[in-house]
Parts: sequence; C-alpha cells; structure tokens
Amino acid sequence: VVPRTASGPLPLDRFGWLPLAAGVAMTDTVADVLPEASTGFKWPNDVLVNGRKVSGVLAELLPERGGVVIGAGVNLGMTVEQLPVDTATSLAIEGAEAGRYGTDTILARYLSRLRELIEGYLAADGDAEASGLAPLARSRCITLGRAVRVELPGAAAIEGTATALDADGHLIVRRADGRDETVSAGDVTHARMIPPGPVA
Repeated sequence: VVPRTASGPLPLDRFGWLPLAAGVAMTDTVADVLPEASTGFKWPNDVLVNGRKVSGVLAELLPERGGVVIGAGVNLGMTVEQLPVDTATSLAIEGAEAGRYGTDTILARYLSRLRELIEGYLAADGDAEASGLAPLARSRCITLGRAVRVELPGAAAIEGTATALDADGHLIVRRADGRDETVSAGDVTHARMIPPGPVA
C-alpha cells in the first residue's frame, strides 16, 4: 500500500492507523463468520475469538517508498491437535460452517473490508476520527480497559492498564503510579480483566 490522500502522500506519522485498520478488517471478517462468538483484536492486531488467537496481522513500514506492506494469516480449518499453542484456535474449532468459509471467501471479505477502511481514512485526509476508523478501532480493541504487560523492542517491559489509543493509534498504558506511557510497538500480554469503567 502506498497511501495517498487528496492533498498528497499520507504523512508517515499517520501510518500507525494502517495496521489497526487491518486488525479491524480481520476482526469484522471473523465476526461475520462467527456471529455468536466474542471477537476482537489485541493491540495492535492479533484477532482473538473467545480469548484465543485466530489471526495475526503484520505491517512493515517502507519509509523510503512511502508505503507499508500488510500481511495477514488466519487459522481456517485446523483441529485442536494441529494448533501450535493452546492459546490459539481456528474458525472450524469455533464452529464456522464446514465448507462455507474457505480461503477465497475469507480473503475476499477481509480485503474488501480493509479497502473500505483505508479508502475512508485517506478520503478524510488521514484523520482517523473523522473517517470513523478511530472509533471502530476502539470498539473492536479488547486490550483497552485491561491490565497488560508490554514487551518493548530493545527495552524493559512495562505493566499497567491500557486506557486509550492516541491520535496516532499508539497504545496508552497507565502505570500503577499514574504515569501514562505511549507504546508505538511492542508485544502485549493481557494480564487479567479489569472491572468495567470509563476508557479515555
């Protein structure tokens, strides 16, 4: 993807919403297939069904080309015995109708939704709020409101409560001492559920 708005290339500081758009697109695709399941994405873009990972989305920035490469994988028909870890699942295990949701169907739905989200984002000149992408991401992100541990690239881990997504799509984590940390990249683990409350 080489994103361009009506006014020119998308500024690099707004690229953070593109992997989140992919996470939302895959979440919506899985939710369409499994309407009775609890589905959401773990920031930045692992899709979980009933608390288990069914899909991962990766994005790599290509700053010299002004673009980003987005890749996605989803477990379709794997059995319990075939799963790599016990925290994973598949559409088949979760009850997707056998034979109805193959690779082509899932891919087509995902790409259609991803294109819709990115085109809307670019049409709004990279404004995630105005395009509706930010509200969608907040509503689909099951990390918000939870206690988390974030392993940071090349740094010590931080722990706290995930409270918000900032204007660039970064995760805001509030430490026990009340300090807010902005996380632009990292491996997030959900430590435990936090009682429902307001999310900034």
